Amino acid sequence: MSVILIFAIFVVVGDALAIGISSVVERFSEPASLFVFLALFILVFWVAWVCAVRVADRFSARRT
Repeated sequence: MSVILIFAIFVVVGDALAIGISSVVERFSEPASLFVFLALFILVFWVAWVCAVRVADRFSARRT
């Protein structure tokens, strides 16, 4: 259960960053901001899962 909670936290933070980055790109090119956001949106899920597993492993290793 803790891995999913950690994953959700990483996804929320990552998607907030993706929105911020795509907003900056939107000032220069509106069509490009959509592609940037979609790429970051997909990337966030992969990075968040890898980070969540690593954090959960370190947390469980400290408990034992």
